[in-house]
Amino acid sequence: MVGTIFTAVAAFIATGFDELVVLTILFVHAKENKSIKDVYLGQQIGMIVLLFISLLAVCGITLIPHKWVGLLGILPLFQGIRILIHGNEDEEDEDILQKTRKFNHLMISVAFIAIAGGGEEIAIYIPYFASLTITNLILTLIVFNVLVPVWCTFCRRISSIKHIQEIVEKYERILVPVVFIGLGIFVLLENKTVSAIINLFH
Repeated sequence: MVGTIFTAVAAFIATGFDELVVLTILFVHAKENKSIKDVYLGQQIGMIVLLFISLLAVCGITLIPHKWVGLLGILPLFQGIRILIHGNEDEEDEDILQKTRKFNHLMISVAFIAIAGGGEEIAIYIPYFASLTITNLILTLIVFNVLVPVWCTFCRRISSIKHIQEIVEKYERILVPVVFIGLGIFVLLENKTVSAIINLFH
């Protein structure tokens, strides 16, 4: 049991580093309790969806071909471009966090971004889950879900460091869209979605 827990923690951390920058940026701007709560809940929802997709794949059920899962990368890509365009306007009173929202709800936006960037997680979770017994699988799923708020708190602590805050706030007009656009492009390329789209016209 202890070995299973340590392995689950290691797998979670290994796949969670790619979200470190995004979560840190979101927490820098999440000043209100509701915004902070939305980031936590959105990340938790994203993890639940990723785990569900991975479990379906382990059971041999593939609802969406892997190459089309990459289309989720369009969301952060679109958000990044939108922030970049709005960043050219002098809207000092508008919080950059507002521009990361989709469907007018930060929680949903964070969840979609977590799912969009989950290609690496799914690629690791599927073979990992397939190798576990039912008991160890259930334990691993519990550990993963418990670690989400822990990881979010870690990112929130990083965002509270004055030096980090100053860097993000100073370069947010460039840093935020670059991170989101980069994430979107990575997701599209990692899942070979761009190649799949090109092949449609051949």
